[in-house]
Amino acid sequence: MENLAILIGNAEYENLGSLDCCRADLDAVKELLEATGKFANISVLFNHDSSQLKDSLRTLIDSHEYINEIFFYFTGHGYQHEADFFFCATNFDAKRPHETGLSNTELHSLLRSADAELVIKVIDACSSGTLLLKSDGVFLPNDQKGFKDLIQIASCLDSQSSLTGDPLSLFTEKFRSAALRKTEGVVYYADIIAALRDEFIGNNYQTPHFISQGTGREQFVENAKRLDVVRKRLTTEALDTENTAAPSLIVEEEPNTLAVLEEAQGKFATQDLAETFIDRLFEKLGEMASSHGRLGQLFDLEIFTHADFEEQTSKAFIAKVLSGEKRLDNFVTATGQNSWQLAAVALMWPKTEEAENYILRLNCQLSKVQTKLALTPKLFPLSEFVLVVSCAPSLETCYVFEKITQHPLIDWNSYDPQGSEVIRRWYKMGWTDEPDSLAQKILDKLDEVVQAAVEAAEERLSKQK
Repeated sequence: MENLAILIGNAEYENLGSLDCCRADLDAVKELLEATGKFANISVLFNHDSSQLKDSLRTLIDSHEYINEIFFYFTGHGYQHEADFFFCATNFDAKRPHETGLSNTELHSLLRSADAELVIKVIDACSSGTLLLKSDGVFLPNDQKGFKDLIQIASCLDSQSSLTGDPLSLFTEKFRSAALRKTEGVVYYADIIAALRDEFIGNNYQTPHFISQGTGREQFVENAKRLDVVRKRLTTEALDTENTAAPSLIVEEEPNTLAVLEEAQGKFATQDLAETFIDRLFEKLGEMASSHGRLGQLFDLEIFTHADFEEQTSKAFIAKVLSGEKRLDNFVTATGQNSWQLAAVALMWPKTEEAENYILRLNCQLSKVQTKLALTPKLFPLSEFVLVVSCAPSLETCYVFEKITQHPLIDWNSYDPQGSEVIRRWYKMGWTDEPDSLAQKILDKLDEVVQAAVEAAEERLSKQK
């Protein structure tokens, strides 16, 4: 029985930004797998559109009658839609994700057909922490024919972005380092996962996500010394870089405590700075939403601002996140049940918040911290959409929370006040950062959600004619 490695990377996209590091990511993972000596076939698929990608996967899997292990790696853009994750092909279009991307569900169908003893998935992409867990915490596939043994290693949670880098993306670089950590004996996939967990401790921007249906004894390589060839190359490369660097003639003095505090003080928020940042963010959100022609044709837009966290649908979300954050201040008091389980809970929150005990209180004075954009449809077949953006101040950071909910009609002139959650994301912004790009990102997601709902309604009604 053979071991098969499938390495996929997309650097150039028709509708998305380019990712220069993805080519180097593929080379780094290929070098690492070659050093193990365990893969008879390592196939690299670079810059494929969706048709090429799916056809290549089918061909690769069908060309092997008996497969012991499949190692699947992806680096590129990722996209989350409803409950599924999509690997973005070079022609990816968010309006047609199933056609222009490869869904996680479709990938699983292809991989299951191989009937491999072990499937390893390593995903370096935004929103890649796709849930495969049921409510009881036990992994179960969606159909009766499941994987015999599955390990998924994703670069971030489904609400986070995966950071790029130079020359490698952050996660792929850390994955390689984790694989090289042991210098003797067997390197288990469990060892790599443990090392990755430690590497990202305290990283609030990117939190890897792991799923394992196995024994914990699955081997990446039976002898760590096989990887010495990679270690040697990296060491030589590092020494060459060090030797060619220009010598420094400046001896830096050890900064004293006062200088460190004074430098930090310049980055801390003042009330005026916080007011300016939040005003700008909310102003741009309102301007962009108001000037959107398509939304104006189909929806009436109302904008509300609050000087406190008044929107009930967002309170638990904000409290859960902030209660797990280390902050120098108590501008916002946030506590919740099982705060020590936040990392797990963040992955398994239901679409509708369950009632739970939590405290969320704004302690500092600000004229506004929350804005709500309500899109009420002019036509009955459409639902109401509500975007709530909340700003939670801290000395070093402005926490920005985005939540979109969909509210169906429940009476002739009223919509379900609770609604169902569609999008939940949060960000950490510096007080001197420019908020315009964040406003654009949030409005782009709202537009994407609404357009998808409009198109679904149009398709449904056209079939009834």
